[in-house]
Amino acid sequence: MPRRRQQTNIRIDDSVMVVCPTTKSISTRKLAKYFATDVVERLESLQPSELRKVVVDLSGVQWISSAGLNELIHLQTLTRSSGAELHLSGLCETVRDVFRITRLERFFDVELSEWDASTLPERELGPSLS
Repeated sequence: MPRRRQQTNIRIDDSVMVVCPTTKSISTRKLAKYFATDVVERLESLQPSELRKVVVDLSGVQWISSAGLNELIHLQTLTRSSGAELHLSGLCETVRDVFRITRLERFFDVELSEWDASTLPERELGPSLS
């Protein structure tokens, strides 16, 4: 049986795992599962003390479906149970809107880019961003 093509670039820098999906859309259950499986396999290969943070860089993703959101929720749970934090970064406007509409921006730590921070009203900016 041929092995499927890897859907995710993963690297470890210091104790931070940086995860970058290679698809522009996480729009099907199959793509979402491939993405999550790649990350889970890498997480399971590490000792809990080796990892303090997982950053999912979604800058190359233009769309995410409910299947993708479900897998991110699953990854959030696994990451927390291993004692690490999960952060999302690089969300384009469309993907950010999906998180806003579903109110999942409250569940995830979404790292703001400079552009994102400059478009927020001042009262929404935390002390470290103002």
